[in-house]
Amino acid sequence: MKDVQPVLRKDAARNRRYIVDAARAIAQEGKPIQLNAVAKAADVGVGTVYRHFPTPEALVEAVAADQFAFLIQQAEEAAALPDAEQALRGFLKTAVAAYLRDDAFAAAAIDPEPATPEIQQLRLRLRGELNGLLERSAADGGVHPALTAADMMLLLCGVGFAVRHSPDRDDPDLSDRYLNALLDGALGN
Repeated sequence: MKDVQPVLRKDAARNRRYIVDAARAIAQEGKPIQLNAVAKAADVGVGTVYRHFPTPEALVEAVAADQFAFLIQQAEEAAALPDAEQALRGFLKTAVAAYLRDDAFAAAAIDPEPATPEIQQLRLRLRGELNGLLERSAADGGVHPALTAADMMLLLCGVGFAVRHSPDRDDPDLSDRYLNALLDGALGN
């Protein structure tokens, strides 16, 4: 049975949008998403933030939802490409970029217990699409058949961590170099 989200009143929907936008702006500045700071930035009361997002994790996941939807779309488009390895590499390059630019997405993508049903569903859809790309690559003699989407998401997080902590982190080719090293090993190239 599909979860049905309650329909919000116009003012409540507007406040929710202000809260998510404020949290996204705070995250893009590299600051942690704290509910009190978000309330101030969104110009709403702290109680309003807590009514919409009972935990900071729920708010982080709301900020990450757009990135999940974008990556699901990218994986679907990659699946339509004729070359399985090219499709997988292209999608993973996009996914690494998402990990690097969006801390909320990176956290929500690997959290073992998502706080919201929406993120649980989005993660399942993303993993399903990624599993399809991995299975297709494995069938073409590419990636190792035992490698799962969950494995790959953790490995991508590792690439993102390595880029963030590299002394050369400002090198625009660094994430591609690390991703290629990972994939050359996984694909046996």
